[in-house]
Amino acid sequence: MADHLTEPDLFVLPESALKAARPRSKKHGHAAVPGTGPEGETCRSCAHLVRKEMASTYLKCGLMRAYWTGGQGTDVRAADAACRRWEAPTPIPPCAAR
Repeated sequence: MADHLTEPDLFVLPESALKAARPRSKKHGHAAVPGTGPEGETCRSCAHLVRKEMASTYLKCGLMRAYWTGGQGTDVRAADAACRRWEAPTPIPPCAAR
């Protein structure tokens, strides 16, 4: 009569299954390690920053265009520290006065 006490419970997950979470994906959007560029510069001030406009606007590094995906794994943040591939943007000349 006490067989139900010795049988394993089929609906209880092992503790290891409860702790197993999917690892967060690494960001692969920068051309080099952020923070290795000029002091005080960010992706926002880089010539390679691209604004890809879809349903929303996504910030990408133009040097990594071949690796862009439709997901956030290749996004960069404008406030990220500059990488060693940082370049100053080319200034746009003012319009000539007529």
